Amino acid sequence: MKLAYRVFIATLVLITLAFAVSAQTTTGRDNSKRSAKDPRNTAPTVGTGGPMGGATGLFTVYDGQTLRKGEFTFSIAYSNFDRDPGNADFVEVPASFQIGVTNNIELFFNTDAYRAVKVNSPRNLSGFYLPNSRVFINGAFRSAPAIILSPAGSGTSFLPNSAIFRPTGTSPFCQFPYNGCIAGTTLNGVTFGFPSGGALTGSPRIGGNGADNFPGVGSVYGSILPGVVLQTVPAATVLGRELPTVFTLAPSYLPDAPFINRTYGESAFNTFTAGGKFRLTNVNSPVGAGFIAAYRFYADSAGDASGFNQLQRGASPGGKRGDVLVTAFADARLRKWANLSANVGYHWNSSVKNNGFTLLDRPDELLASIGVDFPVNKYFQPIAEFRTLRYVGGRTPNAFENNPKEGLIGARIFPVRWAGVGF
Repeated sequence: MKLAYRVFIATLVLITLAFAVSAQTTTGRDNSKRSAKDPRNTAPTVGTGGPMGGATGLFTVYDGQTLRKGEFTFSIAYSNFDRDPGNADFVEVPASFQIGVTNNIELFFNTDAYRAVKVNSPRNLSGFYLPNSRVFINGAFRSAPAIILSPAGSGTSFLPNSAIFRPTGTSPFCQFPYNGCIAGTTLNGVTFGFPSGGALTGSPRIGGNGADNFPGVGSVYGSILPGVVLQTVPAATVLGRELPTVFTLAPSYLPDAPFINRTYGESAFNTFTAGGKFRLTNVNSPVGAGFIAAYRFYADSAGDASGFNQLQRGASPGGKRGDVLVTAFADARLRKWANLSANVGYHWNSSVKNNGFTLLDRPDELLASIGVDFPVNKYFQPIAEFRTLRYVGGRTPNAFENNPKEGLIGARIFPVRWAGVGF
């Protein structure tokens, strides 16, 4: 927490210092052409793991440069990163296109040509506790024990609107949207607080300001995702013959793939981002500053069973209306061989919906990053970055929420001025 605050403060200070560098604008220079003597080349960002790629910059940090009028570039990359909870390993192949509209404005488009997600700790993610999920427990694939909102049923439950323990293997297989399915088996004539059998996953109910309620499926906090149970102990005299000892009432999910219920899932062309980069300072100034505005949308959503199936493969978060992304950037050419860049961004992320009901209230994202690059010559450019991503705003509680902080070190090699490779 303290480190994140320090990074945000440092980023703001760096942006202020960047504006404080004295501008050295050369009058009479042709703004439509870059100097052939300048060793620094422009290239698109890769993004992934929070920042969206596409606009010109370093690997994930946008610099202060824009393509000149008529210039255009293509980019394809391979990115591998890890996320918690779930110890998930992401592989993405982002592809992008950029074009300079004026000397100070460039437009870009980015998509994931391929995405693969491997989950190494499935019991830490609520998607593996949904009614159409099975995990390997005690030598067989079974429904995992979960903490759910009390289901519907005949008669009157003596545990209405309560958090209920659903024992291991008691949830019959049921496909999305999980309405009207049997919520669990009956033992001793009592099921989930009802005096007789027949407890069902009820129809969704409107919740508060966040996600709605899904009886017999989701968490007592709202959303379609249940609370997770990591450990139980035998209890022969109680319903289900076990009791939870390590569990959460709130769900646990990956904001990048909140509904995933496969230990390995692949997808392609599910996330798209279109936007523009606007430089406010003169293109010949050693100080570049401006902003990026973009719209991110998804090919699949939770609107139907086929779309939700893709979300359970980890294809995307599946926001209904798409996301609005805004980033302020600044850079300073400190020396001919050194450049400093800094970004502060905010992503307004949309909720996931089905038939008007909110399955998950996704968190917004606050991003801050700094980067330095060293154009040693026109062929070689070392790069170092540090970035933070913090989940903020009203959202469905995440029991094991993790705010990533990452450092990147690499370089770009340009065999010719118009083509390069980075690693």
